[in-house]
Amino acid sequence: MARLRARHLPHRIDITRLTGEGAEGPVWAAPVLSRPAYVEQKSKLIVDRRSTSSTAGAEVTSSEFIVILTDDDVLPGSQVTVYKGTPRERTADVLSSAFYSYPRTPSHVELYL
Repeated sequence: MARLRARHLPHRIDITRLTGEGAEGPVWAAPVLSRPAYVEQKSKLIVDRRSTSSTAGAEVTSSEFIVILTDDDVLPGSQVTVYKGTPRERTADVLSSAFYSYPRTPSHVELYL
């Protein structure tokens, strides 16, 4: 199976996975820092896949498109920090994610923030 390699991904992101919901709100795993990614700032209308969101299932505007390695797969509701240490730094919820694993093509995960 073809794999997307870290050397093809010029940016770095921090990932904080949503592990569940507790009595006091969301439960987060420890952040995974400086993971390779390809990040584009562009708007796209998508369906909100976060199950606990008030806009779940509705069309929302995503402002960030990210490609990551399949080893870093995250589910909607997790948080991602992009452009860390720059004036554009921001942390946002993953609105939707898609896992792509096809024979003889670069497998990857697409995230929309």
